Amino acid sequence: MSAAASVPDIEAHWRGVAAQWALIGSPLRPCAEDVSILEEMIAAELEVFGAGAKKRAWLLGVTPEIATARWPREVELLAVERVQAMIDGIWPGDTDGRRAICADWLDVPFPDESFDLAIGDGCLTVVGYRDDLSALLASVHRRLRSGGLLLLRLFCRPDVAETPDAVIAALQSGEIAGFHAFKWRLAMAVQGIVDAPDVAVDEIWRVWNAAQVDTSALAQARGWPPEQVAMMELYRGSPARYNFMRFDDTIRYLQRAGFDLLATRRGSYELAERCPHVLLRKRVLAAITGVP
Repeated sequence: MSAAASVPDIEAHWRGVAAQWALIGSPLRPCAEDVSILEEMIAAELEVFGAGAKKRAWLLGVTPEIATARWPREVELLAVERVQAMIDGIWPGDTDGRRAICADWLDVPFPDESFDLAIGDGCLTVVGYRDDLSALLASVHRRLRSGGLLLLRLFCRPDVAETPDAVIAALQSGEIAGFHAFKWRLAMAVQGIVDAPDVAVDEIWRVWNAAQVDTSALAQARGWPPEQVAMMELYRGSPARYNFMRFDDTIRYLQRAGFDLLATRRGSYELAERCPHVLLRKRVLAAITGVP
């Protein structure tokens, strides 16, 4: 995670995520369609990997679906995760072609231009908006070789904001099919109340708690595991902050950080329109002075 993950309470948040990983579903973690899109986007740019010589890919986090995707044989995948509990809890294991280390994304122990590809699933959402986000993109840019690729799945709030009340009403009316899709819609709506650059996870819980939803009745009526609905308690008191930028704002941010957009793909699952995959190429700049 970001440098902020070194704060003990933040680490507790991610230990909780690791412990409940099996309960998390789409769109918070990649589904089979996401993995297929990832593989197809990599294949479309396969020439960047060349033939024969080993190439290095940096995975931001330890997303198991990405780790176990069908990677080209010449690619060595190195996953970097700040919280050891995430590695212990969800990493599918080291092999000849992949391994995971515990380190900070903002200060990885690798020289400049040491990777051909960087890849992350929702990683821009879980870092702080201003300082950490710009520092993360600078770190990635610095460690990608000239012409290297950045492949991300984004979590973007809509251009026209929903209200939390509307999202909760949609949940109770049965309009929302999956509880995790509801969580992301609620989080984006809470952020959109004041059009803030990010949102406190605890504030999402406060809005949820104030709605006084009968969680037992909800789980029974929708056929959801009660433990899945109870995962909202993980947000209670957490100091973590998420940011959900709009898509166009995110692309402008990435461009200012030295990346050029090559392709965008979206899936067909619930909320996929807010979870686009983007492929970008490192632009060689005289200097990166930060992202405004």
